[in-house]
Amino acid sequence: MSGTLTQNSATTVPSAKPKARRFTIGRWLLHELPYIVMLVAGLSGALLHLPVSYWLLLVPAFGLITIVAGWNSFPTALASLSHLWTQVFTWGALMFAIYVLYSSGTQVTLLNANANPQVIMTLVALGTFIGGVQARLWQTCAVGIVLFLAVPSITLIHQSALLLVGISIVIIIVGGLTWTVSERRQGD
Repeated sequence: MSGTLTQNSATTVPSAKPKARRFTIGRWLLHELPYIVMLVAGLSGALLHLPVSYWLLLVPAFGLITIVAGWNSFPTALASLSHLWTQVFTWGALMFAIYVLYSSGTQVTLLNANANPQVIMTLVALGTFIGGVQARLWQTCAVGIVLFLAVPSITLIHQSALLLVGISIVIIIVGGLTWTVSERRQGD
């Protein structure tokens, strides 16, 4: 009889643990979702060469996420209001810098068309890191660091796109020739 009680209690305990684990993973994902969105949006914009208007919409969104996420990091209402204004000025200055760099007069003389996504992403990465430091959010700082570290990788991907296409064509041709030769040998 005691064996039955042990079996029943053993079967109920493991079923309770996965539910608790799923709940904490779900809570963690929900808590980290704004930072994941920031990271995906920043990397997508640079990889896809999205226009400056995309970045000018993305910067206030990053600022809003930083303001909302950092609001509870400050002990008093006055400190929270100071955080709000600091973030508004930081992200506003970043938007102004992007606008100045990409206004019709300076874009032609300063920037190469291939460098545009990398320059904007570097600026956004810097703004994200600074906003995270000011808001006392390590997650936002981490997003800024990852975006900054991704700039050289994205540059390499864009520069080597033609090389990757060429290598892919060679692999397809060699694979096709190998398959054709093996089919002929099996047919003989």
